[in-house]
This record gives sequence, C-alpha cells and structure tokens, in this order.
Amino acid sequence: MALKQYTLALLIGAGLILGCGERGASPEPLGAKGSRAPWAEIPARVRDELRRGVNISTWFTHRRDAKQMPGWPSDADFSLMHRMGLRHVRLLVDADWLILNGAHPRYLQEGVNQALTQGLLVVLAMQPASEHKQQMASDDQAIEDLAEIWRKTARQFQDVADDRIIFEMLNEPEIEDVERVLAIQQQLIEAVREISPARIVAVGGAHFSDIEDLLAMSPLNFKRVIYSFHFYEPHNFTHQGASWGWPMWMVFRNLPYPSSPENVAPIIEALTPQAREHVAWYGQQAWNKQKLASFVTQAARWSEQNKQPVWCSEFGVLRDVTPPASRRAWLHDARSLFEESNMAWTYFDWWGHFGLVTGGSEERKIDEDALLGLGLNLAAPVQH
Repeated sequence: MALKQYTLALLIGAGLILGCGERGASPEPLGAKGSRAPWAEIPARVRDELRRGVNISTWFTHRRDAKQMPGWPSDADFSLMHRMGLRHVRLLVDADWLILNGAHPRYLQEGVNQALTQGLLVVLAMQPASEHKQQMASDDQAIEDLAEIWRKTARQFQDVADDRIIFEMLNEPEIEDVERVLAIQQQLIEAVREISPARIVAVGGAHFSDIEDLLAMSPLNFKRVIYSFHFYEPHNFTHQGASWGWPMWMVFRNLPYPSSPENVAPIIEALTPQAREHVAWYGQQAWNKQKLASFVTQAARWSEQNKQPVWCSEFGVLRDVTPPASRRAWLHDARSLFEESNMAWTYFDWWGHFGLVTGGSEERKIDEDALLGLGLNLAAPVQH
C-alpha cells in the first residue's frame, strides 16, 4: 500500500448494531447469480476462495525493519485466518528486495508454503519502491527489470497449481499515464505467461488504483485476468491520524461515520482552524452507505460492461484515533456493498495500524470491531 505503511473482547449488543444473524454468514459464491460472464474464465475454487481475504503488507516489504517483525505471520496466524472465515492472503512483495541476494527467494518460498499448507489461496502482489515505479514512467529498461523479476518469480512457483497462487503485476503504480500503466502491465503479464501460460494474474489502475483509476482502464487482451481496485473513501475518515500522506490527516481525529453537520459539530472546535473547514465539509457531504454505494456500483458496472472480474484488493480504516463504532460501521457498509455486488474483497491489513489483529505473533489479540464489521465469525479450532 503506497503511502500507507504500515483479549478478544465480546461487544455486548453488537448484534443490534450490525443486524442479527449476519455474523459469519457466507456470501454467495462469485458467479452464483445467473450468468456471471465476468468470472467465467476463473476456476470455481479461486472464485470461492477470493471472496474473503486479508492483506499481509509488511512481511516481504519491510524485511529490514525490526519494528515490523511482530507483524510477520506464523502458522498460528494462518490457522486463525481460516477460523475467521478468510480464505486467501495477499502478500505484498518488495521487488527490489527480491534481487539483493539469493536467500530472499527462499524466504518468499517458505512464506508462501506456510499459507498454502493452511489451505489458503495466495496472491503475490509486486510492490517495488516508489522510485522504481516513477522510473518506469519514462524508462523502458526499468520495466524490463521488473519483467525479469516476474520471470524468475514465475519459475520459482511454476509447479504451484494455477488455482493456488495468483500473480498481481504491480501494486499501486503511482504513475498518472493510464496508457503507460496498461503497457507496463501488459509487458509484465507477457513475462509471466512465458513461464506459466495459464497463470491467473491481476492488474490495477494507474496512480493508486482507486475506483476512478479502474474506470479509466480498458481491458487488456489476455484471458484469466482479474481487475483490482482499492477503496478508502473518504480518505479523510479512513486515514484520520495518519502520520504519512497528506499532512492534514495527522490533525484529524474522532471523525464519525456516518457523517452529518450535526455529528461533526462537537469535534470541530478542538481542531486547528485549517482543519475545521475540511471537517465541516466532511459533515456536509453526508457520508453513509448510500454514498459509498455510488462508488462501488461504478466498479460493478465496469465489470458487467467489460465482462471482466473485479476485486477490491484493499480497503480498511486506520484504528488509532477513529471512534470504534464508526470504524465498525464503515467496514460493515463497505464490505456488505462488495458482497451485494457479488464482488471479491481483501481487507487491509492483518496487523498494524489498520490491523485485524494486534500484539506479537505469540500473543495475538483480535480487533473485535474489525471482526464484526467484516461479518466474520471466530469458529472453534479443529481438533486433531
């Protein structure tokens, strides 16, 4: 996620907030509503397992950062994901890290095997440094460098069945030129298909792969391609308190969802004068499920019109200064909109500021608000 780094407590009455009977309900399989041409080329097992998943963003992008190590998953984490009802993981991989020395592919192989052994579908999403991305905007050799990394990765995993691992060509390209981004991803797909002709691949739109970037895309002339988008609307709510990105996000705190002029009024006076204007506007915009739907339905329409499968590969809310009930409500609304649109989703993130869990790898604590918002249910562990 570019620019975005990164004792289970039952909530009495939570069922009244989110609706009785919803928790743990399995959404309809992708392709179940009539003729779902967009998903026709994607194997049934992949369609089923891609419905609900979670990102693991720092495992292979922050290998040098000791502060991120508690977030690296263990076998117990993957088992916990399965108990929650999650069926796939999206692993962000630093492309430049992969080529530093020969030990790195081994680490990646071991990580992928951990997830596969627990029965999870794996999505490998390539995440070069921003500098590498920007270089690809004008330097063809930088594109070929990434294509060669993909060839090596495809060889490394060519014995893994096509319905067990998906390759996502380029996470958040950070390039404004839509046609350039399409050409880059076409070259990367060609590199993968040289090695694994039937491998399922995923691509996203230009810049930061928001819905508007998806809408600007034309489908590529390949089969077995899934089109992804990221959803953090409105960013002033989902990124309040962030220490990266737009400096104003660091000032925002306690913004409610849904929003209205009345429910933002109590918090405005505690903000800086500059921030007050933005928060007042957030209230006037009346963010609610209907407004979120105006975005998600555009992605669903693009999918139907272009007969291409669409997947939300990232969505979430920063936990640190967001009111818990508001975070839970936004997650509920966004996730339910995806499912109502028969759309796959991957929550961001497993651990960290957006995380579904907190604590070290040996003492995980589940964020109950996120669990409820995502409609997940913590099933009893399987007895061996």
